[in-house]
Amino acid sequence: MNSRFRSCAIGLVLAAALGGCQTAKPIAMSVSVTPTTKEGAAFGDVLAAQRKAGQDIPPLKGQQVLIVRSYEYVQKADEPFATSMEIEGIDCGVESEGYRASLKTPAEVRVPDYGYASRLISVRCHTARHKPSFVTVQPFDKTTSDRLRAGSNAGLAALVAVAIIDAATDKKTHEFSYPPAHVTMNGIGCETEKVGCR
Repeated sequence: MNSRFRSCAIGLVLAAALGGCQTAKPIAMSVSVTPTTKEGAAFGDVLAAQRKAGQDIPPLKGQQVLIVRSYEYVQKADEPFATSMEIEGIDCGVESEGYRASLKTPAEVRVPDYGYASRLISVRCHTARHKPSFVTVQPFDKTTSDRLRAGSNAGLAALVAVAIIDAATDKKTHEFSYPPAHVTMNGIGCETEKVGCR
């Protein structure tokens, strides 16, 4: 299996996991976070106070973009299994240490980038016809991920070499990013419906 075919296959599997071959809805809005702290807030440095208190937090690097999408499972009459479908217009709140934001899905949120010290983000969503839903998003080491992906395309020996080199680097110099936040919404009364609760 060549690398191009493998990449396509992986993409198809991921797409199926999120609702078949549906096309992702276009981003409806882009929002900035609102600081919940006074110190450093004017410059977007929401963790300035923690750094000043001695916590290992680098200076603010800029912003990362967090994508928030919402889904619900739908049971079609002619299909044996429920399918995850993206839904729009769901009210969500994004919160992390030092900031928060409000949005309607699908949306992108510009969040502070502190590299290795970037914080966990919580996303809570609700509507009148859905139960409240909650997910957390953890920042990941994008530099390591990109290196390992490149190494895997060149074979096992190259992957091992890349992993050894990466392990020897200073993680504090790496770029970190956030994966998309995918929130599954359960309808009110899902317990009694064929599709069930997820």
